[in-house]
Amino acid sequence: VPKARRRGGPEAGKEMSGRAGAGKKTAVLAGAVLLCALAGEIGIRLFAPFPDYTAGSIRSFPDRYHPLYGYKGIPNLDKTFTLPDFSHRILNNRRGFRDRDRPYERGAKRRIAVVGDSTAWGWGVEAGERFSDIMERRLEGWEVVNLAQAGYSTDQELLLLEGEGLAYHPEIVLLLFDRNDVAEGNNARAIDGMQPKPWYEERDGALEVRGVPVPFDPAYWDLKASLAETYGGPAPRGGWRRFWRAALAHSHLFNWISFRVEHPLWGRAREGDGHAGEALLEKRFLLTGKLLARMNRLCSKRGARLVIADVPSEYSPVLERFCHGNKIPYLDLRPVLAGRLRPVEHRRVGHWNRYGHRLVAAAAVDFLKKNGLLEAG
Repeated sequence: VPKARRRGGPEAGKEMSGRAGAGKKTAVLAGAVLLCALAGEIGIRLFAPFPDYTAGSIRSFPDRYHPLYGYKGIPNLDKTFTLPDFSHRILNNRRGFRDRDRPYERGAKRRIAVVGDSTAWGWGVEAGERFSDIMERRLEGWEVVNLAQAGYSTDQELLLLEGEGLAYHPEIVLLLFDRNDVAEGNNARAIDGMQPKPWYEERDGALEVRGVPVPFDPAYWDLKASLAETYGGPAPRGGWRRFWRAALAHSHLFNWISFRVEHPLWGRAREGDGHAGEALLEKRFLLTGKLLARMNRLCSKRGARLVIADVPSEYSPVLERFCHGNKIPYLDLRPVLAGRLRPVEHRRVGHWNRYGHRLVAAAAVDFLKKNGLLEAG
């Protein structure tokens, strides 16, 4: 019976050497992948931050019914507001504005009142990071009162100015104008197609407000309450999905790749917004222009100067012509925000991030100074 062949020899050595070589190649490849991932993570964090906060609580936006405006911020609210791109505190004053408590009576300091929608309200940043708060810190002898309400259109902003805004006795009213005022808000009679809101109609050459007092829709507000803990969907539970949110959600690179895999047309959809013809844009803008003209007359009557800052959109040329024709100071933010290496907006929600607000604050202060709007009247 032949003896069993011993293990070893040249063939076994070659096999072990081959395995060791493959192991080294795998280790080198894994190391290279890790280095590339680390470089990508650092690059994304520096030049295109893409956080994801959905591992935390996701809440419905907090506001409440108002008989004149449709809805308004909740007085004395103090809570955390969280969406995928951000998480920040909402601290409202006793009148429901995201601002510190200020008396209507003006003290030694002069005042600027800021009106607008969620961009001016500071969607995605802390209150102290908004352009209005930065302006107040840079303008000695001035207070900047932020009266913005998320989701408001020009019609609601006009009513707010008439009812409360001008009671603060501002010398300047800075309106942050956004395209959805024209595209959606000013021609709408309901919020989210459910909750009624006020609107204006032209009768015999004059604007008249309609739909007030605004009817209360219990179904709408019950739905908002039911979404209080699940706005955007509940946080994932268990296993791999829990690991995603607990670990990988902290990676900006992972979030950047995931978002583009899930939303391949996102960038093109944004770039494709608003290619309507000039005549159609002018037609859509008609009612909005009349609302702005009325706002301008109201401010002049109360001793305030209306200034319009334009969030860049397809309506920017139309708005610019309107402002020049009505002698309203027009702050064009297109050169301020365009062509930046760093992003000026949150990736998903399309509102300015901290950097965007800093740029706008600097541009607004410079604009007011150069146009002599801060000089004593």
